[in-house]
Order: sequence, then C-alpha cells, then structure tokens
Amino acid sequence: MRKRLAIMAAMAAFPAAAQTSGGEHIGQAPLPGFVLAHRVEGGGSLIEERIPQGETVEAWTQMVTVQRFAGASQRLRASDLLANIQNGLRTSCPEAATTAISGETISGRRAARMRADCPLLAQTGLPETFVILVIEGSSDLHVAQVAFRRVPTAADLAWADRHLASVVLCDRASREAVCRQ
Repeated sequence: MRKRLAIMAAMAAFPAAAQTSGGEHIGQAPLPGFVLAHRVEGGGSLIEERIPQGETVEAWTQMVTVQRFAGASQRLRASDLLANIQNGLRTSCPEAATTAISGETISGRRAARMRADCPLLAQTGLPETFVILVIEGSSDLHVAQVAFRRVPTAADLAWADRHLASVVLCDRASREAVCRQ
C-alpha cells in the first residue's frame, strides 16, 4: 500500500489524460504461486498488484505491481518519475537508501530502473525494499515493480532482477509470448 501511495504521490502533479496509447501494456513472465490481489483501471490508467497466494494486500511479504499512467510520457521521462519517487521517500522513510537511477532500453523504448531500501516504514513497522522499472510508451508511462516487506536476501533480489528482465512493452504488433497472455 505504501509503495502504491509513493508512486501515486509522485504522479499527483501529472493528471492522467483520458486517451491511452494504441494498446500498449506491460508483458511479464508468469508468476507461479502469485494471485491478483488488487486491480483498478480507469481513465486510461491501471494498477495491478499480485501477491503470494494466502497473503493479503494489507499483510504481504512480496508484491509484484504493474501500473500504467495515461498520457504521462508526454510530460515526464521515466527517470523523472523515479526521481520524484526518490524525493517522496524522504518523507515516508527518512532513512531510505536508493540506488542511482539507471537508464536502459526496453522494447526499443527509453526506460529507467532503481532500487529503494527502507529499513523501517512507519506505517507498518517493517522494512520494505522495492526494485522498480519505468518504461516510456508512446503516450503512457508503464511501471513494473517487485517489492519485499522484509529485508530481502540475495536470492530475493536475484529473483526480482530476473522477473524485471522478463518485462517487455507490448503493443498490437508485439510477437513476444508474454504479450499474448
């Protein structure tokens, strides 16, 4: 929930446009053992949260989130969104540490990635770490994120990196198998 709030707060200055790009969406590897726990779509924007089966959106240990911010790439670069999130973390978790924002290319589009570690989130009394990838679509910003509500192990972080490496930006012409799921 906090992670969702941090991203939504970072986007608050950028109201969504009513129109989205031509069917672009995040494609990702299957998540065995995870279930869809929360989904809201409207105005061209979307948030989906998947958690391990048996957990809840209030009490989870891992969460994989996909978001789409309609029209946002017309006003904001992927790295700008991550910088906004870094700044917002100073309020919600003053002791948070983040990696440098790294630029990359996903599906021929500009993208950016970072990791954030909060040793103690005031709202939950638990540590939280997330690795986040933002892709600039033709008009929308697309976010894929893996979060841990604990101090992650090296195996956890390797799993997060492998999962985010599976992420592609799909459109109507995409041929990748994850785009056809």
